[in-house]
Amino acid sequence: MADARRVFDEMPERDAVSWNTVIGGYVRAGEVTKAVDMFSEMMCCSVGVSVTALVTMIRCGWQAEPVHGFCIKVGFCRDAKVASAMVGMYVREKSVECGRKVFDEATKRDLVLYNCMVDGYAEAGQVEEAMGLVDRMRLEGVRPSSGTLVGVLSACGASGAMAAGRRLHEIALEAGLELDTALGTALMDMYFKCGYPSEAVAVFDAMQERDVKAWTVMIMGFGVNGQAGEVISLFRSMEEDGVVPNEVTFLAVLNACSHGGLVSEGKKFMESMVLQYGIFPNTEHYGCIIDLLGRAGRLDEAYELIASLSSQSDATAWRALLAACRVHGNANLGRMVQARLDNMDDYHPSDAILLSNTYALESRWDEIAHVRDSEDQKIVKDKKEPGCSSIEVSW
Repeated sequence: MADARRVFDEMPERDAVSWNTVIGGYVRAGEVTKAVDMFSEMMCCSVGVSVTALVTMIRCGWQAEPVHGFCIKVGFCRDAKVASAMVGMYVREKSVECGRKVFDEATKRDLVLYNCMVDGYAEAGQVEEAMGLVDRMRLEGVRPSSGTLVGVLSACGASGAMAAGRRLHEIALEAGLELDTALGTALMDMYFKCGYPSEAVAVFDAMQERDVKAWTVMIMGFGVNGQAGEVISLFRSMEEDGVVPNEVTFLAVLNACSHGGLVSEGKKFMESMVLQYGIFPNTEHYGCIIDLLGRAGRLDEAYELIASLSSQSDATAWRALLAACRVHGNANLGRMVQARLDNMDDYHPSDAILLSNTYALESRWDEIAHVRDSEDQKIVKDKKEPGCSSIEVSW
């Protein structure tokens, strides 16, 4: 940006395009303050403000009240592009009603403006208001897109508004919308969350293209409904279809295996995740597999699995296993896990608390005293120099 600004400063004449280019460059670079200063300088130079410049400034996070007032002053509030940007701005600031005022004042409402306002209501969980706008746009001759419906479908699923969700499905069919991955996935998610898995399956079967998100929603839906066998079957079908699973897919599968008690299958999926697909497990993945083995009384296998799959410096997995040792009262394994953490030189005070609580379940008070002594030594070793600050007061 420094080079671009130098070229701009050396230009003998600067029109609105050159000003807009530099302002947009500052916004894309994340230098909002410089963009605002540049916009103010443009105004002082009596360069006509364009819709492009104004939309850029609105989207960069400029304060809502000043930018709204400026739009009213220059008479751009009724422009659809400016109104869309302002509605989006108010939605980000959780001021949906202010966004609605801007929406109502616009003389022309296109699809983009309607989508911004519908999304705002959907994000706020106001399903009825969003549905009212969808009906209104159809009456005004604006054809809804899949983007119009996706956000509202998500809100319907979160609130259990099955009637509204089904109505949106009917609107999509009436409008002749293609059942693309975004719309299809949103419909499936809504039906699963509202307790209608058969309708979700019907949507999935009707989709021409199914990406990893669509498959994952199906897997999650059946997992939540306790159909672990169907989850595994779907995962295999996804692989046969050439779709590569991601970390969310594996989390859904592991969670289903955990609740279904499928120990050997869960271990195989965990190994496949790391060794076949190269996906590094996070805390939730480890939590699922440890919970699965812990319920089956096979925490020792969890120890061996983590030792074989995790990196030498991965304390997250070992801490998850240490927590499981406390839950299942396995003090001996807890000591082994604590030794692993000590060797990593990754101190955390919760480790000693978990191990002490594990010993307490077996009334092993001498061991608890030993843990506390070790903890005191670690605190002394890791003791940091206290920080300080000062304030200079002018009189």
